[in-house]
Amino acid sequence: MARFGARLLQVATAALYLGPLLAGLSGFGWAMLPPFVSIFTLWLVITRPQQWPQSAAEWMTRDAWLAALSQILSQTLLVALCFGIGRGIGGATGALPMLHPILPVALSFTALAFARACWDPDRALAEGLSIDEMLYPAAHPPTRLPALNTEAALGELFDLPDDAPVLEVQGLLADALEDADTFTRLSALVETLAVLPPARHLSLRRALILWATEPEPFAAGTASGALRAAFAAAGQDAGLLSLLLPRAQALASAVPERADQFPDAAVIEDIARRVRLPDLAVALNRLAGHLRHSSAAPVDRASRRAGTAAGLQRA
Repeated sequence: MARFGARLLQVATAALYLGPLLAGLSGFGWAMLPPFVSIFTLWLVITRPQQWPQSAAEWMTRDAWLAALSQILSQTLLVALCFGIGRGIGGATGALPMLHPILPVALSFTALAFARACWDPDRALAEGLSIDEMLYPAAHPPTRLPALNTEAALGELFDLPDDAPVLEVQGLLADALEDADTFTRLSALVETLAVLPPARHLSLRRALILWATEPEPFAAGTASGALRAAFAAAGQDAGLLSLLLPRAQALASAVPERADQFPDAAVIEDIARRVRLPDLAVALNRLAGHLRHSSAAPVDRASRRAGTAAGLQRA
């Protein structure tokens, strides 16, 4: 899709310049200059929004007006150059096509529609993208930002408001833990959350629970310490435990061989003794019992295999 958009933008660029070339080739006068200058200026507004003021307050400054006027002047010179090239080609070849004046203007105007269809100026402005990166990706390889250290990465998370959207925080959390020492950062995160009231950084706590209970990383065992961090972040808060327990129980039942990813059963039973809601205490004790059974199951199976082997040897 990106490659198709780049091709479409290249076609639009060709149409943009072909309009004044045809106008010059057809021998139209300089009265055609204003509409082409307007179209070329709008092209810059669409494809390079970062070069233009973005608010009424910015437009009121002298520097903004000077920058805008310089760009309009450059587009005027560019259109005049295209006119001159067209007339030069017509004079050299003796060709003077009889075109309606609206046709060259319409051809350049279609370039604006194509550019708007495959280029989002708002997104480009927000992400700092340039049209050159889309047209010539080989010449503008994406730069990989250096990884932030633990303090800086977690500092951005703790700067978020307590009521920030949970899914947004979860994405930022995943980015902070990606390509880094996940265990170290989780430990630092939990240490900070542990000394704060449960209501502080509530969205971050919820995001941590959702991230830690995603089925795929849990089953693959790629997020060591994630579930322990989730239980530590939840603490004894009823709302957080209500979010965590159903997801944790589902993971424990679906992937019992990953029981070692959970906190110790004794830790979960201790939380059960401290919570005030009986339903949560029951759910916590049920999870603890399930984890004890899952941890003992491999030992029982190994004992049975050893007993069977011994019996066969005696036989």
